[in-house]
Amino acid sequence: MALSSRHHRLIRFAALTTIAVSLAFVGHQSHVRTDVTEEGLSRLTIDTVGLIGSITAERPVVVHAYVSAEVPRDYVEVRSRLLNILREMESSGGEGLTVRIVEPGEYSPEAEEAMEKYGILPRALPQREGGRVTTMPTFLGLAMVSGPREEIVPFLSRGLSVEYEIARALRVVTQDAKKVVGILRTDAPIMGDFNMQTRQQQPAWRIVEELRKQYEVRSLNPTTSIPEDVDVLMVPQLASLAQPELDKVTEYIDAGRPALLTVDPFPTFNPSLAPSQPKPNPQGGGGMFGGGGGQPPPPPKGDFRGMLTALGVQWADDKIVYDTFNPHPTFDGVPRQVVFVGDRSDGTKPFEGEGVDKVVSGLSEVVVLFGGELRKSAEFTGEFTPLLTTGRSAGYTLFQDMVSQHPLFGLQMLPPNQHKPSPITGENHIITARVAGGGGGAVEEGQTAPKDRNVIVVADLDLFHDQFFQLRERGGDVDGDGLVDLRFDNVTFLLNVVDSLAGDDRFIELRKRQSKFRRLTWVDEQTKEAHKTLEQERQNANERAKAELAEAQAALDAAVDQIKSRTDLDENTKEVMVQSAQAAENRRLGVKEAKIEREKAKAINRIETDHKRKIDEVRNQVRLLAVVLPPVPALFLAFLIFARKRRREQESIPKSRTAKA
Repeated sequence: MALSSRHHRLIRFAALTTIAVSLAFVGHQSHVRTDVTEEGLSRLTIDTVGLIGSITAERPVVVHAYVSAEVPRDYVEVRSRLLNILREMESSGGEGLTVRIVEPGEYSPEAEEAMEKYGILPRALPQREGGRVTTMPTFLGLAMVSGPREEIVPFLSRGLSVEYEIARALRVVTQDAKKVVGILRTDAPIMGDFNMQTRQQQPAWRIVEELRKQYEVRSLNPTTSIPEDVDVLMVPQLASLAQPELDKVTEYIDAGRPALLTVDPFPTFNPSLAPSQPKPNPQGGGGMFGGGGGQPPPPPKGDFRGMLTALGVQWADDKIVYDTFNPHPTFDGVPRQVVFVGDRSDGTKPFEGEGVDKVVSGLSEVVVLFGGELRKSAEFTGEFTPLLTTGRSAGYTLFQDMVSQHPLFGLQMLPPNQHKPSPITGENHIITARVAGGGGGAVEEGQTAPKDRNVIVVADLDLFHDQFFQLRERGGDVDGDGLVDLRFDNVTFLLNVVDSLAGDDRFIELRKRQSKFRRLTWVDEQTKEAHKTLEQERQNANERAKAELAEAQAALDAAVDQIKSRTDLDENTKEVMVQSAQAAENRRLGVKEAKIEREKAKAINRIETDHKRKIDEVRNQVRLLAVVLPPVPALFLAFLIFARKRRREQESIPKSRTAKA
C-alpha cells in the first residue's frame, strides 16, 4: 500500500533529525568547533595556539579553572567565553597540558580548595531578579601551575579579555624569567608612599599591580644610575626631578635604552605637582601651619625643558589642551579639558588607517584628563610619531588661568566657567608621541655620542589613574544596568606602550580582542548639527562678553588718560582724581561685569536648553521607530501568508460552484 504524503513528510523529518543529531555527536567526539561571530572571541588566535602547542610533557602545565555553575546575568557571556576557550585549549593541547574545570559550590570542598590552595576567592556580584537586587558569590578564577611556578588569575571581570588573561598567565609560567620594568621614584607616588601629615601608608597605583602580572617591577632610586638589567624605565612626572636626577635619566636614554616619560601640566590627583609649583617638602612641613621643623628646603627642579628639547620634544608646560568634541551624553557636564580621543563626528578615525602606530591601532577610545601639548623640536632629526591627539575643535588654557592660591588650603582649581581658554586653534594638538632615532651627531671631545632614542612621551599622568582600572573591570558599565555604556582603553594603551618599548609585541593584538562597542551612529549623525550649533553659540556668547568687558575697560582707560593729560592740575591732584575715577569706574565695571556674566549665563542656558530639546526630539523619533518598525515585517509576512491562503482556497473551489447562474 502506498504511503500518504503525510507519512512521507514524517519520515523525511525523522531522517533529517537523525542526521543532525549524528553530525552533532561526531563533531563533539572529534572536538570540532567553530566560532561564527564577527569578533571570534571564542576562537583561539594563532599565537595562542602556538603557545599551547609549545607545552611539552617534560615541562607540563596544569590549568585549574574554578567556574561557578550559576553566575549573574551580566557575567553569563564571560563564563561562556571562558569555558569555550578552556575547551579549545583542551582539544588543541598536547600531553603536557591538562585542563581541569571545577564548579565549586558556596561551601563545597572545591571552594575550600580554591581559597586555601590558590587564594581564589568568590566575589559577591549583584544579581537583579524580579525587581530585587541580591548578591551571588561567584567563582571565575584560574590557577596555572607548572612545577614550582604558579600564576593566579583571581577573577575575570567583564572588561578583561579572557584569552589575553589566559595567554599571559601561560606565558609567565612557561618562560624562564620576566623582563624588568623600573619605575623611578618621583614626587608622583605611583609606587605608594607614606604620608607624613596623615601618618598613613598610601597604596601603590593599580598600574603597578597590573604590570607585575607580566613583568618584574622595581622601584628605582633617582639619584643613582639605572641598573643594566632594567629593560624599560618608567618616569612618572619627569618635571618633578632635580637636575642630578634628570642627568641620570638622560644618561639612560642616551645609551639607546627604552623609556616611558610622563609630563603632566596639571595632575588632577595633586595639582601641587604641576611644573610651575615648587617641589614639596619630603618631610611634609612648610605651609601656614607646618613650619618645616628646621628641615632644609627641597632642591629646585632641574631643567626638564632643556632635557626634553635635546630628546626631540618641545613641551609647553603651562598649557592644558581642551577639545569641544564630547561623544558621551553621560559626561555632558565635564570640563572641556577632558579630551576623548576616538572616532570623531567629522569622520576622522585616529586609531585606523595606514601609518597608525601599532600601540594605538585598533583601540576604541582613550581619555586624557587635563593633558599637555607636545611638539617636535626643530633640530631633532629622528622620527616623531603622534600617538594621541585632539581633534581640530581644540585649543588650550594656561595653568595660571585655571587655579587660585588660597591662603589656607593652597592651590585650588577654579570652576570651569572661570577658565580663560584660547580660541579654537583649528589644529590637532599632540598629547602623546613616540620619539625614535636622532642619535649620533657632533659631541665634545671625550664624550660619547648619544644613541638612537627609543622613548614614548605622554603629556598626562592621570591617564593611568586607578579610576580607569575600576571602569575596565566593570566592562564599561557606568550606571550599573548590566549594559556597556562606554569603553575606555587607557589601561590597554599603557600596557601596549610598555610592551612595545620592551620589544615584546606578543600581546598587543591579543589585548585588543574585545566585543565591539557599537554606537547608534544614526542618532549621532542626526545630533551632530545640534552639537556644532551649541559650541558655536557658546563661543559667540563668550566673545560678546569679552567684547563688552573690553569696551568697559577702554572707557576706564580713556577717563584716566583724560585726567592725566590736563595741564591745569598738579601731579598730586591728578593722582587723587585718577584714583577717584578708577574707584568709580571699577565699581561701574564690576556691576557691568556681573551683569554681563548673568546675561552670558542666561544665553548659554537658553542655548543648552534648545540643544537638549533638539536631542530629545531625535531620541523620541528613535523611540517611535523602535515601536512602529519591529511589527512591520511580521505583519507583512502575515499578509503574504493570508493572501496565499486565500488564493489557494479560491483555486480549490470547483469552477461549477463559482459559475454564474
